[in-house]
Amino acid sequence: MCEKSLLIYVNKEDLINLVIYFKNSMITDAQRRNQILRRVSRIPKDKLKELDDYISKLEEVNNNKDKTLSFAGAWQDIDESVFEDLTSNLIERRQKNNYL
Repeated sequence: MCEKSLLIYVNKEDLINLVIYFKNSMITDAQRRNQILRRVSRIPKDKLKELDDYISKLEEVNNNKDKTLSFAGAWQDIDESVFEDLTSNLIERRQKNNYL
């Protein structure tokens, strides 16, 4: 039996980055939040408004996602003929009403 081995050459910087990546991906949410809070505490005062704006945008995106997902399953119990009418005749109705 012939064994083959695969040698991978990685420079030290790439190896360190890989270790950091895996270390960061394996921490708990609570650990990540604490890590972020420590980093935030080191941010200069003149950058706090910019950080606050960025966090607000993240929250807004999350809220919009939640609003969209709240409609999931809304048509689950709709009558099949009503659903067919709403979907199949949509283009025709839009053309009739000059929406296209």
